[in-house]
Amino acid sequence: VSECDKQKKPEKGSVTLEEIGKRNTSAGNTADGTQLDAEIAGPENIKRDTKSRKQELKASVQDLASRAASRAMAEAAKSISPPNTAYQFEVSWRALSGDRSLQAHLLKVTSPSALPQIFKNAMSASMLVDIVKCVATFFREDVDLAIKYLENLTKVPRFDMLILFLSPTDKADLLKVWDEVFCNEASAIECAEILDYLRSVYGLKK
Repeated sequence: VSECDKQKKPEKGSVTLEEIGKRNTSAGNTADGTQLDAEIAGPENIKRDTKSRKQELKASVQDLASRAASRAMAEAAKSISPPNTAYQFEVSWRALSGDRSLQAHLLKVTSPSALPQIFKNAMSASMLVDIVKCVATFFREDVDLAIKYLENLTKVPRFDMLILFLSPTDKADLLKVWDEVFCNEASAIECAEILDYLRSVYGLKK
């Protein structure tokens, strides 16, 4: 009997070393594939988590900034006192420039009827226009108070002279405020009539 005949064929159902090796290789590939998928998905999850955390942090910072600004505004409003002279009013007004809400607060702590006495002959055209613009910011919430300021501004000495020599730009600004705010948002007939009259006093009659 030859050596080749002596080598027995593997019995049916038995597993050869070669097959075991193939199975191990296949299993290894599957495991490696799962691990690779996890590794690929990992950075994406990390990116999403990082982005989410950044958004939450940004929202938190914005909320803190908003609260701080509100507190600062409240503190600033507390420190505003009624001016007694045109100089005091103008210094405070300029210091609050850029913040209409605080300028409105300064105006509201100043009695409308006190304006002629405060400004006397010291009212400038630019200050007049700026105050009217400020009145427009709270016109809707308190129409009666806004009208009182507009009326008392006309009683300031030299008012007629200021209106007469308004620059085209200042006059255009006043006309815009009247058209877009005062006349547009005055619902009550009596308010509309008063504002129409004041419009002519301010030299804005069409």
